[in-house]
Amino acid sequence: MSVQKVGRLDDLSRWQAIGSMGESGSMATYLDRALVVSLLLFGLTVPHSIAAAQISYLGGMICWLLRNSLSLRRSSTPRLRLASPLLSWRLNWPLLLFLLLTLLSSIFSYYPSVSLIKSRSVGLFIVFYLISVSLTRRGAIGLICCLLISSLVGVGYGLAEKVTGRGMVIEHIEPWSPLAGRGLQPGDVIWMVGRRRVRSLEEARAVVARYKVGEKIEVEALHAGDPTPPEPVKLTVTEELRHSVEAFGLRAGRSTRQFRISGFSRQFITYAEQMQLLGLLLFGFVVAGGGARWWRWSLVGMVFFTGGLVLTATRSVIASFVAAVVVVSFRFGGKRTIGLALLGAVLITGVGTLAVISARREMMGRFGDESTSRRIGYMKAGLRVALEHPLLGVGIDSHKHFWKEWGFPGDYVTHTHSTPIQVAMDRGLPALGCLIWMGVAAWIGLRRLRKKALAANDLIGIGLTTGALASLLGFSLSSLINYNFGDSETLLQLLTIIGTAGVIGGGDNGDEPGPDGGTA
Repeated sequence: MSVQKVGRLDDLSRWQAIGSMGESGSMATYLDRALVVSLLLFGLTVPHSIAAAQISYLGGMICWLLRNSLSLRRSSTPRLRLASPLLSWRLNWPLLLFLLLTLLSSIFSYYPSVSLIKSRSVGLFIVFYLISVSLTRRGAIGLICCLLISSLVGVGYGLAEKVTGRGMVIEHIEPWSPLAGRGLQPGDVIWMVGRRRVRSLEEARAVVARYKVGEKIEVEALHAGDPTPPEPVKLTVTEELRHSVEAFGLRAGRSTRQFRISGFSRQFITYAEQMQLLGLLLFGFVVAGGGARWWRWSLVGMVFFTGGLVLTATRSVIASFVAAVVVVSFRFGGKRTIGLALLGAVLITGVGTLAVISARREMMGRFGDESTSRRIGYMKAGLRVALEHPLLGVGIDSHKHFWKEWGFPGDYVTHTHSTPIQVAMDRGLPALGCLIWMGVAAWIGLRRLRKKALAANDLIGIGLTTGALASLLGFSLSSLINYNFGDSETLLQLLTIIGTAGVIGGGDNGDEPGPDGGTA
């Protein structure tokens, strides 16, 4: 065999070590590589951009379909590998029924045109199956590393922004200003114009100059750390605004450190959910213990993600994170882990309270504030609508078009801020039952994978399955008072963690391709 041929085989074997298909022709080889690259890009982008993440995994899906079509056409006894049997088969039936009920509720929706479009969000579960069938153990570890490293970059940016400050504080608004009478007042902080961060009026003018006269542009501001007004102000672009700072009719000064960090994104609640999932994932490795080096690195990474979570000043997610840490440490950890978890819970609660006071000027335990009362009002109205339409609900997002008629409070149209209530209202009580079924099935499957990893003394498998269990628990607890199931970024991240846990906890080393094109 020539040296060139040996080099090609070595190169191919490296790709086969992280992708689970194996070789069946040059085109199939390139499709395998493209699939692996797509998933790694997905891991890098999902913490920051839902659009880039969707493009990445849809590209991977196309490669997977083409790759399997080649395999089926060339093999005399074709076998299509659909999913890893160790975890995904437990989710197949509840997910299939959930998809069917979602489709039916959208067809019979009060607003079918909107509900049918929104029902496509069920397709996000493709990521779980794509990871299960496409990656080996090494590939899954690579995907998790991409996710963690990329997320740490976002945390670093958030911490740096907290130090340097955000936006520009409004000192005075002229009566003739285009922003006058729009819910803004002196002391508020303008931090985004046209979805771009700004720190001065000149930066705001430069953003406006990119738009045409007559177009609408969003101006986002903060009051005591929270958005004000509840939704962005729509500003009409004029020729004066494009060329003159004075046309804003504002006097704005320093930046502020009183805000809730959100990484590279603008949604601090979504970011809090992401920080919770990643912190709990690394907590699983802390519970697993083992090698001192990676145990310490896991603890350091967890501290960074926990710090990011605390600085979002999101009370509900901080509470669910603390609860998940305590429950998982008592259920799966030793004495040292339990002690560390209890100490951490006390510290996180204390620091979190200070962060909430600093960023939002309100106590974590104060439940009579405007934010909490609005949420309770949304939940009561959503629960009432859900009980009036128990079978198929009213259709996804139909309530937004009947906000006042169905008794939702206030003028800001949003969701119910509770996953169980929102799913029951949108898709019916049977769909909520299927969602709970999926959660229970995932928990049972991950528990069995963890036992398998324990029997094999596989520390990475133990850590990842424990972290996946902790992430699932934290997500479920938070979902009671947050509609995190409706956050695509959060759901994709959870599915990625569970999917990789299924691959790694299953004990697939991915070194040799199996007879069906998968791994032995």
